Amino acid sequence: MQALKRRIWRTPLLERILSHTRAVRLRGRLPQGRVPAAPKRVIVEPTNACNLACDYCGNKAMLRPATYLPLDLYRQLIDEMVLLGIPRITLHTIGEPTLHPELGEMIALAKEAGRVVNISTNGTLLTEERARALVIAGPDMLNVSADAGDPETFAVTRGGADLEGVLAGMERVRRLRDEIGRVQPSPWGEVRMPTMTVTCVVTALFTREAERRFFETFSPLVDDFYFHYPNNHAGYAHSEPYYHGGLLPRVVRDWLYRALRSPCYYPWDALFLLSDGTMSVCRFDFDARVKVGRFGPQTISELWRSDAMASLRRAHMSFDFREWSQCDNCSAAWYENRAEHVHLSNRYKARNGFVPTRDAWLGENPAGIATGAAAEAQREKSSAV
Repeated sequence: MQALKRRIWRTPLLERILSHTRAVRLRGRLPQGRVPAAPKRVIVEPTNACNLACDYCGNKAMLRPATYLPLDLYRQLIDEMVLLGIPRITLHTIGEPTLHPELGEMIALAKEAGRVVNISTNGTLLTEERARALVIAGPDMLNVSADAGDPETFAVTRGGADLEGVLAGMERVRRLRDEIGRVQPSPWGEVRMPTMTVTCVVTALFTREAERRFFETFSPLVDDFYFHYPNNHAGYAHSEPYYHGGLLPRVVRDWLYRALRSPCYYPWDALFLLSDGTMSVCRFDFDARVKVGRFGPQTISELWRSDAMASLRRAHMSFDFREWSQCDNCSAAWYENRAEHVHLSNRYKARNGFVPTRDAWLGENPAGIATGAAAEAQREKSSAV
């Protein structure tokens, strides 16, 4: 009965109704919502350059010239994060981070400062040299974006990328992780980092057979899977031809979730440092249209408490986006605010019998057997004792 109640209360549409209602009630007393003293994380764009041109990504529509984040500015960011107690940093927004020649040093600087470091990559550039540098630098999580488990579909969805090359790169990272990766305590004992994950955009090409092949291809390499539907990247991408999923037609779903929209969580959660020093509040800000200032001349605290941030928060609480037009028609906010990707990911993993490694660590699925890469490594280690 309790499990049934939890399932009902976690229904995506019900979550959206409750979230929308809470925002409407709260904005009368707090027009900006409840603003924390500092962001929970900073998301950094090492570079906005990318070596792929995926059809449903807005990168190819970007007008901003390719730039690379200066290391001195990054050092200043890390120092301020430590001062403010901001624990997490992600090295990826727009662009392919492994194109930055100093990415390994960026990771190492953040880890030396005690930050939790996540990185996401398309996996096409994970040569032996790059893979070794990444593992030695010691990120906590390395995610690979891969939208198919067979070479033909992968080439279509990933802008002509080669699946076999990506898999070879992931195998290098896993091998090096298990040999020389940073050791970290876990409920199982000591494990090697980084945790490896794979993300899939669920398009119309992601049939049940494609789903089966995706798990078959990547299960031996990763500790967890993440799935989400395509969105319009705040107007930069035409995602509708690729949309797949849900019982309602897309036009009906968009109308419903727009009517029941809730505030985007980013204005209360994170800042985004773009590679040219602009500070944004959006992971789809290809041309810095949601900028709140410039880091360097302004500190994190000044940007977080700026008039621009206050205006953006009021816009999201009131759903009045006349001053922030990019947010108005962003389908990412309509869907991801209710964590549709979480429900989708859990459903696919359950259907394919995959238990994330960390679920076994934390006892979230005590009856399950972990099936990820770290789980297998730990079983081999235990059997050798």
